[in-house]
Amino acid sequence: MVERSILFRARPASAGRRSVSATLAACALGFTLAGCGGGGSPAAPGPAAAPSCDLAYTVTDSPLLAGLDPLLGEQWHLRNTGQNGGTPGEDLRALDVWTASPPTRGEGVRVAVIDDAVETVHPDLAPNVVPGASFSYRPSSRGSALPLPCRAEQDDHGTAVAGLIAARDGNAIGGAGVAPRAGLVGLDALSTSLDADIADALGREREVNAVYNNSWGSIDNGKLHPAEVAFTTAIEDGLGTGRGGLGSVFVFPAGNGGCYLPEGGNASTCQRDNANFDGYVNKRGTIAVCAVDDTGRQPWYGEPGANVLVCAPSSGDRPQRVTTTALKGAYRNDFSGTSASTPMVSGVVALMLSAKPELSWRDVRLILAETARRNDPADSGWTQSPASGLWFNHKYGFGVADARAAVARARTWTTVGRRDDLLVCTANAAAGPRPIADAVGNAPGAPLVDAVAVAGCGIGRIEFVEVIPRLAHAYAGDLRITLESPSSTVSELADTRLCGGAGSDPCGAFEGWTFGSVRHLNEPSNGTWRLTVQDRLPADVGSLNGWTLRIHGRP
Repeated sequence: MVERSILFRARPASAGRRSVSATLAACALGFTLAGCGGGGSPAAPGPAAAPSCDLAYTVTDSPLLAGLDPLLGEQWHLRNTGQNGGTPGEDLRALDVWTASPPTRGEGVRVAVIDDAVETVHPDLAPNVVPGASFSYRPSSRGSALPLPCRAEQDDHGTAVAGLIAARDGNAIGGAGVAPRAGLVGLDALSTSLDADIADALGREREVNAVYNNSWGSIDNGKLHPAEVAFTTAIEDGLGTGRGGLGSVFVFPAGNGGCYLPEGGNASTCQRDNANFDGYVNKRGTIAVCAVDDTGRQPWYGEPGANVLVCAPSSGDRPQRVTTTALKGAYRNDFSGTSASTPMVSGVVALMLSAKPELSWRDVRLILAETARRNDPADSGWTQSPASGLWFNHKYGFGVADARAAVARARTWTTVGRRDDLLVCTANAAAGPRPIADAVGNAPGAPLVDAVAVAGCGIGRIEFVEVIPRLAHAYAGDLRITLESPSSTVSELADTRLCGGAGSDPCGAFEGWTFGSVRHLNEPSNGTWRLTVQDRLPADVGSLNGWTLRIHGRP
C-alpha cells in the first residue's frame, strides 16, 4: 500500500455549512449500515457498525421537487458574474450548455466518484445516483451499494466532490453540478486505500461507467511517487476495453504542491512540486487538472507540469471558495484545492459524452485541449506552438475547460480512433556517460544538451510524449530537465527543489523515471529533439547515460 493524499481534505463538519433540511437521521433499513455508523434508533439484527463511526442515516423516498436552486447564484464556477469581487466570465460556461439548442445536462452518462465515501442519500445527489451501481469497500460494509460516510470529520470529501459533478438542478434545493442530470456512482475505495481496491474501483463496471473522477493523488513533497503496477494495469485496461472499446475517461488532480515545506524545513524554504513527479497523473491515459481562482489566476498551491491538460475553478489567495454538497443533507461554501477543480472537468466530460456518446478517450482529451479558454493571458508562461497553433502554459496546461466550446466541438467531431489505433515511435539516445557540470556557488552549471533525430515516424500529429532519462546523480533535486521538440516548443519536465528526509537522494532518482508531456500536442514528430539537463545547486554531481523518447499520436 502506498501513501495517498486527498486534495484537499475537507474541513470539519461545522465549517462553512448550510443545511436545507434535516431528512437524515438514524439507520432504519432493517439492518445496520456500517457506512452510516450505527447509533440513533435501534436497527434490526445485522452486522454491528464500526465503533469509530458517528454518522447515522434514514433512507426514505422523497418526492422530487421542482423550482429554482437557491444556491445556484453562489456557484460562481458555473457562471461568474463578479460575485464577491471575482472577474466576470472566469467560469466553466456550463450554464450555456444547459440552455443551448439542443441542450444537454449530462443525461445518459455515468460518472464514478472514487473517494473516501459518498452520501448517496443526500437529497441533492440521490435523484442522480444510479440504483444499485455504487459499491462500498469499507470492511464492515463491503459489497453494500451504499458507500455512506462513517466519520463526520474524515469522510466528507467524496460528497463534496460528487456535488460538483452532478448535484441535481431545478429541484428547489441547494445548487447544481456541472452535469446535473448525469448518473452518479459512489466507490469508497479510499476508505481502505488498498492498491487492489483502488485498481478494482478504476475498472468497476467499465462497460457502463464512462468517467472515473479521482480527487486524490500522491502526497506533495517534491519526491517521485511511482504508480503501482495494479494502478497502471487498471488504467491501460480501461483505455482499451472501457465503454465497448471507446475507453474509460480518467480524471485526476495535477496536485496542490505549489508551496510545500521539505522535511525539516520552515516557511522560508517553501518549495514547488511538479505534477510530473506523481506517477498517477503523468500517464497518457489520465487527464491532469489544475486550478484557477475566481480571477483566472493560479492559486498559491498551484502545481505546474508539462503533463497538465486543463484547469478548472477553485480557491486561491482570495477568500472565495466553492459551494457544493456536504454531509447530512447540507451544503458548504468552503471547498477548495484541485479536489474541487477535478470534478468540474469530469462534469464537462459528462456533458461532452452526453452530446456525443461515440467520443473515444482520445477524442475527449483533444477536444478539451483545443477548446480550452486561455485564462490569465498576460502571464509570461504562455507560448504558442508554431506547428499546431495551440497555446500552452505549464501553470495552466491549455487553459480553463470551456464546457460551451467543448460540447459544440464534440457534436461535429470526427473521431481520431481508439487506444489500439494510436501510433507509437521510439528513439533511443546513447548519450554517454556524459558528465553534468556541477553548479558553483550561485552559478548553475553549464547545460548539457543531447539530441536525438526522429525520422520515418508516421506520426504527423502528436498526442502524448514520454521521456525516460538514464541519469546517475547524487541528488536529483539539483537538476532542471527540459525537452525541446523539432517545432521549438519546450516541455519543462523537472526543476530544482529541496526534499529533505533521510537517504542518499530523498527526492528520488530520475534513473528510469517516465516523464509525460502534452505540450507538443498536434505537432509533427519527425526532426531533432533535444534533452537539456542542468545542475543548478552545488555539491552533488552526476552524469547522463542516455535517454529514451516515446511519441504517441496519429498520422
